[in-house]
Amino acid sequence: MEGLGTYNDEGLFSASSDGTLVYRTDSGSADEQLTWFDRQGKALGTASERGAYAYPALSPDGARAAVTRRDFRKAQYSIWLVDFSRGTFTRFTFGPTTAAVPIWSADGKRIIFLSNPSGVYDLYQKPADGSAEQELLLKSDELKEPEDVSRDGRFLLYMSIDPKTKADLWVLPLTGDRKPFPFLRTEFGEHSAKFSSDGHWIAYTSDESGRDEVYVRKFSPDEVVGASEVGAKWQVSYDGGNEPLWSSDGKQLYYLALDAKVMVADVTTSASFQAGKPKALFQAPHQRNVNTGRYTVDGKRFLFLAPAQQADQVQAPFTVVLNWQSALQKQ
Repeated sequence: MEGLGTYNDEGLFSASSDGTLVYRTDSGSADEQLTWFDRQGKALGTASERGAYAYPALSPDGARAAVTRRDFRKAQYSIWLVDFSRGTFTRFTFGPTTAAVPIWSADGKRIIFLSNPSGVYDLYQKPADGSAEQELLLKSDELKEPEDVSRDGRFLLYMSIDPKTKADLWVLPLTGDRKPFPFLRTEFGEHSAKFSSDGHWIAYTSDESGRDEVYVRKFSPDEVVGASEVGAKWQVSYDGGNEPLWSSDGKQLYYLALDAKVMVADVTTSASFQAGKPKALFQAPHQRNVNTGRYTVDGKRFLFLAPAQQADQVQAPFTVVLNWQSALQKQ
């Protein structure tokens, strides 16, 4: 049905057994804004216009953010940039193909993202100032998604889907021959990986226990885990967790609990890894895509996607169609 409205990628319609169909078309309105929160969960202000967004990512200096935006009418995803000091919100990628899941290079000069101009979701990069066109960074047959860049700018973490091993974690060197190598490939699904500030540890999400939990492993380019679950790992969450993120000083690890609470655990990474008991900071603004959405934090402020004010939203009316099956038979 052309123009059918959606929520969380599901159509807004319902049909009854007596032949009545009720649906809502897409109004073009949006339901989310990038919003700042403090450590107690108090909203500090919005940072974008209303829209349908996903995967917000702060620049290394915290001055800007990149975010995926969906155009429902064109069924298209593109990347937009927010400049907090200037108060601007501008489009970064163009064209009919999808561009999504942005992450920043270590120096903040480039943005890495997935796109599909060739039909497969490959990894691309583009100068953050928009001074050049996007260039291909990694091409392969598998579906893949960028995760994080190490602070020294040497390595890109990405997730790759394999029919046999589900979601795996791979590393692409950003210098030299740029030959990717596996960090973690098991029978379980591993994703949402982040480098620690010193680049020696990787926090990630795995479903090996039967639900998503947050784990940490040591990272060394010469001692990668590869195809089996070899090497020590430490579990950080114990009641379910996702989307881990290190504090800038590496002394805390944040993640989202399965009920969308923002959790934090004190960690030490000197001689070995140790994690304290996680504690809840506040309830995230909503739970849409809680297992796939991303959030960013500088330790004092958190940037989340939050519902726009209900009073500002313009909703499309519902349409009722009687005896809709007979209309199909006439076609």
